[in-house]
Amino acid sequence: MTPAPRIAALDVGRTLAVIGVIAVHLAPWMVTSPVWLDTLANLGQYGVQCFFVISAITIFASIEHDAQRLSRTREVLRNFYVKRFARIAPLYYLAIIGYAVVDYVARRAHGHMLSPHDFSDVILNLIFVHAWVPSATDSVVPGGWSISVEMLFYMIAPALVFFCRTRRGLSVVSILTALFSLSFWYFGACGGGPACRVVNNDFFYFWPPTQLPCFIVGFWTWHLAKDYLTGERVLPLRACRWLVLGGLVMVAALFLAGTGRGMAHGVAPTFAALATAALMLLLTRISSRTLQKPALVILGRNSFGIYIWHFVAILGVRAVVKIDAVDDFAEYHGVLVFAVSMAVATVVAYAGARLTARRVEEPCSRWARAWLVRVPLRVTAGRGAAADGAEGV
Repeated sequence: MTPAPRIAALDVGRTLAVIGVIAVHLAPWMVTSPVWLDTLANLGQYGVQCFFVISAITIFASIEHDAQRLSRTREVLRNFYVKRFARIAPLYYLAIIGYAVVDYVARRAHGHMLSPHDFSDVILNLIFVHAWVPSATDSVVPGGWSISVEMLFYMIAPALVFFCRTRRGLSVVSILTALFSLSFWYFGACGGGPACRVVNNDFFYFWPPTQLPCFIVGFWTWHLAKDYLTGERVLPLRACRWLVLGGLVMVAALFLAGTGRGMAHGVAPTFAALATAALMLLLTRISSRTLQKPALVILGRNSFGIYIWHFVAILGVRAVVKIDAVDDFAEYHGVLVFAVSMAVATVVAYAGARLTARRVEEPCSRWARAWLVRVPLRVTAGRGAAADGAEGV
């Protein structure tokens, strides 16, 4: 089974995204830090939207790749769903158990790790629909809302990809997505009443209708610029200047709409997605050899595991920061303490990610690939006669 080739710029993008996510979740636990550092750390929350854009690009590229080498659409669909489920579900299920244990230990020490929830919320997490239910959104696994959004997008992604192969199809999907998101905003967040604001890190910020446009931005990025992302063409310098300008405008809009001024958190994810698209294309101007250096991609290639683990890592850092000596030192050296805390949290999360990658993610992915090759796909031909099984995939 030949996988789609890796795109170096996307791995670097994942690295930047996961660093931003760690920063935003670590910053509230620092004793003191300058305003500029808090502002920069808060922008790190949009690393999640960066992941969504990169995921959409990867999905489009992967399905296109499989569609070219496999003879049947059913084979493409089977490959996609089996590999994606094997990639995400085992580690997430382990995280459900792991965070339940961590929360139990924290409560014994008169603290807590998770928000109150019941068994039905756990079930919703197991079937990845928890982003639609306020009590389950983020209470079973910290940050679990984004995994639900991702998995819900996987459910419809193949249909969207096949429909979006032309610019007209992609335009139609974009319009329908905008209408879908606005409708849910009006009848959900606003309750069918006058215009309202989506609150940051609230249920209506987390839920899928607010985040879905990010994936469509990723589709547009692949549709318009795949030759640049794959290295078949070099992005012209004039285009780079426009992308820099457009990216800065999107970051400014993101600051005003989101964590800076909080004027429109409901549209902030879309601004973050557009800024990400500009960044991904600008990264293609860097040589592939440079982009593939381990220091730039090591976190990106383990980003899912790091995302799952980093809350535990931050919990450990919080315990150290509370020590009186560290607390006193941090009062006058906030930037240094934040930098060291970031480094420690990142290293610990990476170590945990590598452990679960070897024990969980990689074995499950190998099993999925082997199963796809071993189990033929039977299709019905004529009046119900079984056609030959699919070729090895």
